[in-house]
Amino acid sequence: MTTDEIIQIINAKELTNFLYPFRAVFLIASLLLLFAIVYYYIKQAIILNDMKRRTKDFLSFQRYTPPRSFSSRCKEISNMLKQGRRDRAVLRMEELFYELLKRFKYSGKTLMQMLEDPSVPDGENLKRLAELAAELRKNRNYPLNPEELQKLFDSFEITLDKFGVISEEIID
Repeated sequence: MTTDEIIQIINAKELTNFLYPFRAVFLIASLLLLFAIVYYYIKQAIILNDMKRRTKDFLSFQRYTPPRSFSSRCKEISNMLKQGRRDRAVLRMEELFYELLKRFKYSGKTLMQMLEDPSVPDGENLKRLAELAAELRKNRNYPLNPEELQKLFDSFEITLDKFGVISEEIID
């Protein structure tokens, strides 16, 4: 069989008529898959938010660093307390709870302003934390009681667990 004969078979009207239903079925199937993919991307807010973030990061020329989870930050604070870096641990705890309360739509520019809302859980301990952080900002050599800090941290772990932002594994 020569090349000319193969080309004549492929170009034959009978073969084209025979393959027309298959072509229609595969074209419809591919269009359905394309619509399914577009529908999936539209419904997935995570994917859209990720695409927006990537576009924003690309256009802003800033390096993207993913947000750290509350669990990993809680572990970091625990390690700081164990290593004796109490002042940094207090400031990190204040920052952690400010972000947490902000995420749960409590209003205020500082942690102390957010704590004016009586519905804030563990408000007494959080007020003490905000006071300690304020004192540390004024005086870096402010004496901190390790036992008090450990009690505060333990109560905060329970509060974070109640909020549902850390798991039971972290508390161990």
